[in-house]
Amino acid sequence: MFKRLLVLIAVSASMLQAAEQPNILVVLLDDFGTGHFAPVARQLELDEVDPDFKAYTELLDEPYDQQAALEASRRAMPFMDTLAERGVVFTRAFSASNLCAPARQGVLTGTSPTRWGAYRNIDINVCGLPEGRCLADRFQGLGYSTGFVGKWHVGSKDNVLKKKVEAAGGTDADLIKAGYRGSVCEKDHPLNNGFDYAYFYNLWECPFYNSELIWENREYTGVSTEYNTDLFTRKAMTFMEESLDKGKPFFMELALHAVHIPLDVDAPAAYANRFKTGYKAVDQFYSHIYGVDQSVKRIVDMLKKRGAWDNTILFFLSDNGATCKTGDGDLSLIPGNGVHKGHKGQLYLGGTRIPMMMVWPDKIKTASVIDQNVSSMDVLPTALVAAGATLPDNIDGKNLLPIITNPELTLHDELCWAGIHAPAWGYSSKKTIVNAQEERDRWNGGWAIVEGDYILRFIGTLDPGLEQAYPEGRAAFISLHNMKDDPLEQDDLMKVKPEVAEGMKAKYMKYADTLPAPYRFRYESWAELVPNPGKTPPRKK
Repeated sequence: MFKRLLVLIAVSASMLQAAEQPNILVVLLDDFGTGHFAPVARQLELDEVDPDFKAYTELLDEPYDQQAALEASRRAMPFMDTLAERGVVFTRAFSASNLCAPARQGVLTGTSPTRWGAYRNIDINVCGLPEGRCLADRFQGLGYSTGFVGKWHVGSKDNVLKKKVEAAGGTDADLIKAGYRGSVCEKDHPLNNGFDYAYFYNLWECPFYNSELIWENREYTGVSTEYNTDLFTRKAMTFMEESLDKGKPFFMELALHAVHIPLDVDAPAAYANRFKTGYKAVDQFYSHIYGVDQSVKRIVDMLKKRGAWDNTILFFLSDNGATCKTGDGDLSLIPGNGVHKGHKGQLYLGGTRIPMMMVWPDKIKTASVIDQNVSSMDVLPTALVAAGATLPDNIDGKNLLPIITNPELTLHDELCWAGIHAPAWGYSSKKTIVNAQEERDRWNGGWAIVEGDYILRFIGTLDPGLEQAYPEGRAAFISLHNMKDDPLEQDDLMKVKPEVAEGMKAKYMKYADTLPAPYRFRYESWAELVPNPGKTPPRKK
């Protein structure tokens, strides 16, 4: 599917040693599929896209032209296309999770949140960030200014604030006015986890306009009327410029709301005017993505003007796979997760595969494509090594720099996932007996492991009365697929490659035997995912 930009990588071993500490900018999108990323979309043809997603699209009450959507995806990121011409595109990058809160913890900690019992968003609502695991404080120790702007969603809410409002006789409306919905408790606050500055919301979504969720450090900001892609970009740029004024390198994570629901609103005219396809959904969705593209351009233009761009490392990635769903405020359109089956919330490749790119003008001189397994958990470890740090031993993430210098090296022997496998977050929700969102806690779990070109996946027991295809329920099953030859995971190789499956299963079980029980994910579903569930009883609620 993805035709190589260049197979030769023009970087030297000197990449491992920067003359000066590089600035670090991580731009993290929300529910942004591999097919939505223009450098990938340009290589896609419509007949390669997930057929189930295309069939779903054809049955919408207001269908859109699929080819028009694909063409729009190719036009939505002209600046990212130019960056890809001198950057590294990772064509087999994975998220730490198929859901956003654990995926984001994976980025910040360089570690799978399953290590501390966080398998779903609802687990993280309880456990928050484990003390000392966020890697941002290591940048502080290296003399960096550290800032976070955008979607936090890795901690528990501020219940001290809630009790204060309720003690004064406040209502739910008063809680909203006090900023409770976007708040975070002190333990999980960015300022207590390695960040000098934070402009954030601690929730799964944030309206593009008129948000009542955003906090600046420890002050609630009230109603934010500005289009939030522009707002967050402006705040991040101010922080970066102030850091440069102080003569300090910066680490900035800019975690944009785009392209999470609600999406069915118009972007500002500067972005919306680029798309006139005749299909409102297409024009709205891709104008939001174009807004991201132009925001990154503004940042890069500022850094160039300041003479700081060449020694800035930019990582661009998504938290997890796209939802590939339209309706209820969602507009996740073709080509979605590209050649991959499934969507956010599932353990198919569509749920865990993400777009990812790295740019470092001073060190990466030529476009390249890396097609081995890498992870969003590798982003901050790579940045820390580039900044001169030694990595801690208790993380899963790896330093990407050696495989950029020498792509023949193997970075990860394997990558593992455990969690829910449910239709609630994507197009599969239209094929359920019950409301998939409201009843999502009833769905089964699953696990997956990738090694080389293979993915081995276990899907747990499905209860009766949930899915139209299995009204009586479905027994648990395991399947093996070659990701390179079969990205849609249609051909089960369990009988053809039993020795591969057995070896991978043994490696997963060794990993899974270390995993603690979940905080809120259904214990019965989790118990199918580990070899000895009895040694870890359910947590008290």
